[in-house]
Amino acid sequence: MANSLTKDLEIMFENFVEGYDAACVISREAESSYPSPQSMQRAADTFYRPQNYNASVVTGLDVSAATKTDVIQRQVPTVFRTPDNVVYTFDGKELRDPDHKKRMGDAAAARLAAEIDKNLYATVAAQAAIVVKKAGALTWDDGATAEALLLSRGIGAGRERKMFLNPFDYKDIAKDLGNRAYLGDRSKDAYERSKVPDIAGFATFRTDNVANLTVTGTVSGTTVSGAQSFTPTAMTGEVPTDNRRMVLNVAGANIANIKAGDAFTIANVNAVHQIDKSDTGQLMTFRVISVAGGGANLTVTPAIIATGPYQNVTAAAANSAPLTFLNTATKPVNAFWTQGSVTLDYGKLAFPTDQGPAVMTATTKQGVPLLMSANFTNLAGKVDIRCTTLYAVTVLEPEQCGIIIANQ
Repeated sequence: MANSLTKDLEIMFENFVEGYDAACVISREAESSYPSPQSMQRAADTFYRPQNYNASVVTGLDVSAATKTDVIQRQVPTVFRTPDNVVYTFDGKELRDPDHKKRMGDAAAARLAAEIDKNLYATVAAQAAIVVKKAGALTWDDGATAEALLLSRGIGAGRERKMFLNPFDYKDIAKDLGNRAYLGDRSKDAYERSKVPDIAGFATFRTDNVANLTVTGTVSGTTVSGAQSFTPTAMTGEVPTDNRRMVLNVAGANIANIKAGDAFTIANVNAVHQIDKSDTGQLMTFRVISVAGGGANLTVTPAIIATGPYQNVTAAAANSAPLTFLNTATKPVNAFWTQGSVTLDYGKLAFPTDQGPAVMTATTKQGVPLLMSANFTNLAGKVDIRCTTLYAVTVLEPEQCGIIIANQ
């Protein structure tokens, strides 16, 4: 009987592993890694990923007195989430039907994979720094605008770019292409099958994920409270500085209505090319990560860096400069990013294999560690089964990620 149960569980586990890989859409397009479980335990499930270095240019033959580029090791914290689980029970009667085990293994895999995709998509939707606002329905041209914003900042040339369209805006792009007479088979596919080709330089995916960016409250009259900018550093005290973010102090009668996720611009603060520092002529867009002080202290991304090798804007935020908020209607976002700017790091729990419950582990084709454990209670005639994943989602480079929000 024990051998039969173990074999049944092995079949269920195989279905679970195979179903997991098949269910992942968004997560397979993120950079992934598997940090050492021992190191993660000793570091409270936190490790730091490095960001790229930038340099400054000086001119002249004799540069002995020139200002040297500050070499700053910028690192971003990556923290494992609380484990995701699917837990269920079979009794002795249900175990008689192998189809129960197969279908439940498939369902557990699909649910855990969907949770990872959902959390990844929601994290990018909340933290991506580039925001494309569209007054009407989404069109192919809006995807091209997203690419232009990346390229004007020196981002993405020669690197893979990914775009994920929610089902509602995907439909609108298909309609847009279907109405164009000059695209041949592509227009025909869009018209007959709602099939959209890759947009601009993006590998384009239709996703069933829907992450809404909710409308901002009444925030009129919000201004910058005191001239502000940020200076990158390697360390803050004993831990690496998170240079992606800064606290922006604001003032106004309606600041209590500002919330995490809001997107805004600051007057006269343009984005620059990240390498040659030329003005793009486009306002830098910012995202609110968290709110404190009754709305007066906003943790925002990206940080406002007005000078040096990591300069990303034309000027510091001036005192009393007005903020213009972009999310004027609650709508689902469409996310895009460049290769390496979004990471999905996997962990593995250590369940003992010699203390009663059967424990099985495997690594999927995508490199995802999965765990299934089962415990048979003979007096109750039941098997309790647990399927588990452990992972961390990180927006490593917010300025290389973006969202498009239509119908604003």
